[in-house]
Amino acid sequence: MTNGTLAMIACPILEDEMIYSILNDPEDKRIYLLRNKNTSTLVPKLEHHNIDYIDIDEKDFLKGTVRIADDGYSIVIWMMDLGLHSDPKHLGDAIKDELARIDGRVDGVALYYGLCGNGLLGIIDWCKESLKTPVTIFKGSDGKICDDCICVPLGGSDNYLKLVRRYPGVMYLTPAMACSQDDFLSSQEMFQGIEMTGMTRDEYMKFMLDLADYKYALKIDTGMGDQEHFQEECERFVKRFDLQLKKLEPEWISTETADRIYSEAKSFLKD
Repeated sequence: MTNGTLAMIACPILEDEMIYSILNDPEDKRIYLLRNKNTSTLVPKLEHHNIDYIDIDEKDFLKGTVRIADDGYSIVIWMMDLGLHSDPKHLGDAIKDELARIDGRVDGVALYYGLCGNGLLGIIDWCKESLKTPVTIFKGSDGKICDDCICVPLGGSDNYLKLVRRYPGVMYLTPAMACSQDDFLSSQEMFQGIEMTGMTRDEYMKFMLDLADYKYALKIDTGMGDQEHFQEECERFVKRFDLQLKKLEPEWISTETADRIYSEAKSFLKD
């Protein structure tokens, strides 16, 4: 039986993998959700899967006024702002700040992120040097940190490179990306300073896709997330940007990185 507290710090685009990890672990556990403005897409998914959770205010947790049970296995879910991706350096600094704020208050951290434009480059080395709490992140079987959220359902960065060679010049759509496409697009670094172009965000996105000769969007069906609306949201995306929709063959899809991050993070806790 596991004893201790695991913190899951997650980007909303990878919250489906986090839910997958929770659902596929049969061990009894308490789930604490730090309520903030970034939990709007997560809460309906937790409720859809009948995952019981204890709702606590993020500020109260960080001030130490909320007590996490010290017996048995507990998970604290802390969702980050998707908008941090608009500036990779700021993303890296923000994640380090948040990790420092909970250092020593949990027994391990699973960081549901990739390198994200190299904003988190060197993050694990920094954690080892700066924190008492062990931290893990999405990695392939070779130990390389996943470059981004597309690498995660493919099993790592090497498979992502193979995919790029197999399907060059396409937009990739996972369930979380398609079903949160407005927030996802708004978070992208490419839109910084867009007001100077005189274009709307969609006009600029269409311009960039045409410039890169993108003709397709690739549906990457992980089997996770909002399966009820995934197809229609993919269709909305391709109509929005005048693309054609293709579906990735299922043999490309893997839960290997999701299984690995959770297993390693849980190993930080006591049996």
